[in-house]
Parts: sequence; structure tokens; C-alpha cells
Amino acid sequence: MEKKNFFESVYENADHDDLSSIPWATLAPNIYLEKHLAMQGPVVGKKALVIGCGLGDDALILEKYGYEVEALDISPSAIALAKKRHPESKVDFHVGDIYDMPASSVGKYDFVYEGLTIQSLPPSDREKLVGIIVSLVAKEGELFVYAHAQDDTDNYGGPPWPLYADEFTLFEKEGLEQVYIEKETESKPVAPYKCCALYRK
Repeated sequence: MEKKNFFESVYENADHDDLSSIPWATLAPNIYLEKHLAMQGPVVGKKALVIGCGLGDDALILEKYGYEVEALDISPSAIALAKKRHPESKVDFHVGDIYDMPASSVGKYDFVYEGLTIQSLPPSDREKLVGIIVSLVAKEGELFVYAHAQDDTDNYGGPPWPLYADEFTLFEKEGLEQVYIEKETESKPVAPYKCCALYRK
């Protein structure tokens, strides 16, 4: 509940004329996600889910490439802002809690995007969260993960709590195959690296 209140307070109190005041808001789709979609090309008849969608930019790029997109966030104010920013979009923006997904969502999505959500929640929940997220991916579907990362000898603390290298293997332990992983040096003080990984069921 405390985490829910934190995210809601940030979005609720944001300057609606300058949404860049939200610390994690880039007001553009994730560049690694966009690169992957460009290489993959348009799709037809596939469903996608964006976890912790915030202001909606990642959902919009998935819609652009042909996905039928659901985008959830625990913050009602974030969902209201996403709908306001993208009034012409057919994305299903709705309030949702990754810890309390409906049974109908299991195995539903051909593509799931998780960007910065796991690292924003307590590390003690990491394995549980990975298990939930993996369960949402359809057979032969894909999961794209974006997170800050740290070396095994680092301890950057949090929140957010950057992922350690071995924590990216949790997705494989839950039954996914890692297609690729990319890591590059991060200039921000959150963590030494930013990392993206693609998994397939």
C-alpha cells in the first residue's frame, strides 16, 4: 500500500504542464523497445501488455506496430494522464496491480513489456514478481525486460533496487528462453548499467 501511495502521489502532484517533472518520465518510448519492434516489424492479431505503463508512451509504440495493447498502472492519476495524452489511441489503459492479476490474464499475451517495474518494488518480492510476469506470457510469446543493473559486488540500495546479473536468470528458471541480453554503461547515479533482455516461452 505504501508503494501504491508513493506512485500515486508523484503522478497526482505532477505539474501537468511539465510532465518531465516526473523522475522516470521520458515522454517517449523506451529506445530499446522501439529498436526491437523496428527489427521485428509489424504484427497482426497479437496481444501485448505493458506493466507499469505510466504516461503511456511504450504502449503507443506497441500499438503503432500492430499489437492490441493493454496497459496497466497501479496509479489512477497515471492512467488518467495517459488517456489524456493519447486520446486517439485504442490502447486499453486501466488501473491494475501486478500482484493481483485476473486469472484470465494467465498465458494471454503474445508480448509483455516490463520496464523498470521490478526494480521499483522490494527485492524480497523479486522471485514472486518474475513468476507472475512470466505466467502472463502466451505459449511462444515474448517478454521484453528493461532495467537498471549492477555488478554482483555492488550494492546501490534503493529504491529503485537495480537488478544483479544473476537475477536476469530468474526468467529462465521460470521457463523462458533468453534470446538476447544487452548491457551498456549508465551515466545516471541509479546504477552503473542499463540493460534490456528478450525472452521467449
